Amino acid sequence: MQHEAMLASGGALVGLLFCFYADFPVRIALIAVAAVLFLTGLLLLTGKLRRAVSTAFLFLLIFSIYGTVWFYLRVDRLTALSGETVTVSGIVTDCSDSDTAEVTISGSIGGIRGKVVVYLSGVSVSSGDRITFEATISELTSSGSFDAKSYYYPKGVFVRCYQTGEVSVTKATGIYALYGEIRDYREKLTTTFCSYVGLSEGQLLSGMLCGTSDNLDSSVRTALNRSGVGHLLSVSGLHVSIVAALTALLLRLLRAPKAITFAASEAIMALFVVFSGMRIPAVRAFIMMTVYLFARIIRREYDVESSLCVTILIMLAVSPYSVADGSFLLSASGVFGISIVEPVVSEAFGVKGRLKRAAMSALCVYLCILPVSVFVFDEISLVSVLTNVVLTLFCTVALVLSLIFAAFGTPAVLSPLIEIAGFIARWVIKICEFISDLGFTYITVKYAIVPALVLSLTVAVVIILVISGSVRLASFSAVAAFGVTVAAIFALGVLDSGTTHLRITSDGDGYLLTVILGGECLAVDSDGSYSEDLGYILSEEGIASVNAVAILSNGTANYPSYLSALVTPDIILFDTSSSTKSTQDTELLHLTAGSTMSLGDAKIELAADCTCVTLGGKTITITSEAVPEEGYYIYISDGLCVTNIYGEVMVARDGVEIEISGR
Repeated sequence: MQHEAMLASGGALVGLLFCFYADFPVRIALIAVAAVLFLTGLLLLTGKLRRAVSTAFLFLLIFSIYGTVWFYLRVDRLTALSGETVTVSGIVTDCSDSDTAEVTISGSIGGIRGKVVVYLSGVSVSSGDRITFEATISELTSSGSFDAKSYYYPKGVFVRCYQTGEVSVTKATGIYALYGEIRDYREKLTTTFCSYVGLSEGQLLSGMLCGTSDNLDSSVRTALNRSGVGHLLSVSGLHVSIVAALTALLLRLLRAPKAITFAASEAIMALFVVFSGMRIPAVRAFIMMTVYLFARIIRREYDVESSLCVTILIMLAVSPYSVADGSFLLSASGVFGISIVEPVVSEAFGVKGRLKRAAMSALCVYLCILPVSVFVFDEISLVSVLTNVVLTLFCTVALVLSLIFAAFGTPAVLSPLIEIAGFIARWVIKICEFISDLGFTYITVKYAIVPALVLSLTVAVVIILVISGSVRLASFSAVAAFGVTVAAIFALGVLDSGTTHLRITSDGDGYLLTVILGGECLAVDSDGSYSEDLGYILSEEGIASVNAVAILSNGTANYPSYLSALVTPDIILFDTSSSTKSTQDTELLHLTAGSTMSLGDAKIELAADCTCVTLGGKTITITSEAVPEEGYYIYISDGLCVTNIYGEVMVARDGVEIEISGR
């Protein structure tokens, strides 16, 4: 069958996604269901339908079993070491540059192969070094808005550890030394770029070239995402293809044989993948480019669909939890849209011409990645099709110039290249910030029903395509599904506009209280450490401004973190000797016992040891000092939230957010 590879990779994706999110009994149930459906299709169906159904459910069965066994052999065995002190020995694969470095180690953890994260203080290590020490193993824990499992598991890290013994470091040699040099050079490029073109521009160029988007200011990153070009910060097929094309062009000018061209291209692409931090999209592109180059050598026709599906199966077999990595899913769905969907749709509608095909490619990619975007991002750009047609071209030019400058060791004689790239980056940032400030260019995905709605509509479009066999009808259905999604989000926003929401984010004995009404927000930070969590909540809720933030304790030391946050509050109340201060954008006020803030029907009374919120006819006391003897309360202690809101006492673990609504 023509699309058997696609059905096989689809079955594998579904099977491993279930294994990632489901508990053990659900995994066993999925294996049983997949086996029954596979046998049913094999015995009862005939022809093409039999091959399609049996292929899809066979790979669903195989990868469900594989994911379950792999989880037991890796995750369960490693997490079972929690609380034990063991020997950790391995290669440093990643290391942050700070006094207390977060180090990722790949090797032996108490005799079990795997990866572990540890914070080392006073120890100098670099990527590629071999390190050995005694450590206490701990399970990964989420806190506030940070989901540790979703962040670390796709990277192959299932536990963290705490150093308890002396650290032995052996400096890297051989291939590991080369690995370390490449990673160190990658880290130095950001500083070099910024010295030539400015902070934001240098960070953007470094993010596009190296994948070091964590260095980019959060406001710039948000503007890029809202403009629909945030994918440029993910080292992907575009980057690897440019590297391969430049290598092939140079060797072609030198009249090198095809075999040498293939070997050199492979080596340089592999070095670039290491340079990019082994990002999943880059690895995916490397495998696909390898298949493409090899097909040219043996004079076989290159099939994008088969290449993509085989690449997906290889990556999932090597690292099953890559399936939960948003960049992997976005990369795969983007390639599917531009390489498989667009040619078919353009042919069905008779689209010709370079500009029209570029617009159609952007539209197909946008619709293909939409189902993934609503699960990965808090916001969806409504202008992505337009911005990708225009801005991606300029960013590609900037990327090529940056790549040439970096490849030759950033010599001063080539500084005009990086200066031109910086000029392009500066205008890309300005355009994206302008688009982001318009407000109507993006919508917020904050309602739990939206992902389920989009998934249902996606399945409906696929069913329409299978039953009708009409690409045109399926295309119109996809556009209609997008319209329904946008309309549903706007309708939910209108229905929710009159409701006041109370939300608690806890971590240890601290907490962040947010009171949200429509597009306005008040916040109470117990110790001034929750500015990042507040930024996440604001992005999730689609709120552009914060009316006021109150910091109950240690505010003199921590309030500046809110001045550099994504959304700067209009007012900050904290404990300071001066009664009133001001900055360019924020008024700083003195917090006293009995200070109040109001938003809609919610009134907040502040004290050093508690916060009282009157909302929906209830007065709720929020405290970490002691459980109130009567009334409604939320008590935070040692990573637990004990709540009594509706007459029933409930306990939520660290990191769980509690939402209360009232009129």
